[in-house]
Amino acid sequence: MRYYSTSCMIERLAGLIGTGDLSNWEESFVRNLDEIRLAGEVTKLTDSQIEKLDELHAKHFA
Repeated sequence: MRYYSTSCMIERLAGLIGTGDLSNWEESFVRNLDEIRLAGEVTKLTDSQIEKLDELHAKHFA
């Protein structure tokens, strides 16, 4: 199993925005996370945000 950093997972998922691969909710969530990443504040993510990020990344990049 390969491990990715939080920033890398967000960046990979952000690449799916606008492709139709993400649901509306997922796309909104990823946009929000990407804004946080671009602001350099990834360390401020909550445990539940990180958990959901892990789930989404596994769903789309398994």
